[in-house]
Amino acid sequence: MANAPIYHQPLKLERYLIKHEYVAPHPMCCSDAESVTMQEILELADEECTKMWKDLSLGYPECKGHPLLLEEIARLHGVSAEDILVAAPQEGIYIAMKCLVELLDKNFQIVRPHVIVTYPGYQSLYENVKALGCDVSYWTAKLCDGIGWRFDLNELEELVAKNDTKILVVNFPHNPTGFVPTSDQWERILEICKSRKIFLFSDEMYRLTDNDGSDPLSSACAVYENAITLFGLSKTFALPGLRIGWVVTRNKPLMALMEQTKDYISICSSAPSEILSIIALRNKDWLINRTRTIIVENLTLLDEFFKKHPHLFEWYPPSASTTGFLRVKGWLLKLGEGGAMGFCEEVRAATGVLLASASLFDFDDQYVRVGFARKSIPQALAALEEFIKSRESRKQSEGN
Repeated sequence: MANAPIYHQPLKLERYLIKHEYVAPHPMCCSDAESVTMQEILELADEECTKMWKDLSLGYPECKGHPLLLEEIARLHGVSAEDILVAAPQEGIYIAMKCLVELLDKNFQIVRPHVIVTYPGYQSLYENVKALGCDVSYWTAKLCDGIGWRFDLNELEELVAKNDTKILVVNFPHNPTGFVPTSDQWERILEICKSRKIFLFSDEMYRLTDNDGSDPLSSACAVYENAITLFGLSKTFALPGLRIGWVVTRNKPLMALMEQTKDYISICSSAPSEILSIIALRNKDWLINRTRTIIVENLTLLDEFFKKHPHLFEWYPPSASTTGFLRVKGWLLKLGEGGAMGFCEEVRAATGVLLASASLFDFDDQYVRVGFARKSIPQALAALEEFIKSRESRKQSEGN
């Protein structure tokens, strides 16, 4: 049927987490960091923010975002306040994708643009453009023996050349693998987009989580006028309950479209959340270091654990992000219904440890996402160790 509507598919990971995350005692797959409490954030407030909080009127805030919040975000990215639209991160993805496709249609008469998306990834990054009728190709991460997860830039260049790509969607640091390109690789990606006039949507939700002492990559919006950066307070800043994020672009027509589109969705953000967000960004170093400390401590524990079981797991610790993609091996893949999902379901039912199978990312079901920015990781690993010991003891008994 001509012009038949294309519908959004269910977000598999979100449906799974909604069902299990709040009842599982040992969540070990979540991508957010250990959440900051209200008391902790208010204790960080300066005199100006304390007064704004106490005198806050619960009316409608400004649609683009509180002027002081826009100032802090602009400082973080090295852009102007007019280049920023405050929105919940998921809302930001939808608005940006819709407006990119609309802009290409209205201004360039490109009705069905070709889009390349890093894969596996957060489903919203590719389902939105698919639902908008775009042709989508996947730039797929590969697990390289002895090295870890990598994205091949030669493969990206081939996809671009073959398909006359109009939009590139990337997510670095990458969820779920944790991959981060080098500065030279990032420059090459940017040059590919600049030379071919490709719009770049850069999901930077895990930016500033670098745990190896390296400097973070430049924010795409600051170095390319046709880039759109997505960032927010849910991951690195450990404040997902505020539901505050933002999209940033120096492309004026695109920003105007995004502002108009937001009118159809939330119109504006939560007034209390915006004040708390100003406090957070004025204390960004404390919050970033807090998250990094948890990550480093947990990565040490994870490395020790997986090295004890090389016949069951293949693990490469990421240099950034709050997640990694663990390969599951051996008899673990034969549990339950089989594959990584069978393993995840058996572990969840027996111990309450919650892991996320690669099948929730529409990917090869021999991997699981591990989240390592929460303080409950030691307890989760202890429960997982007990599960492995129990099942291996049972296997030995059955073998005898």
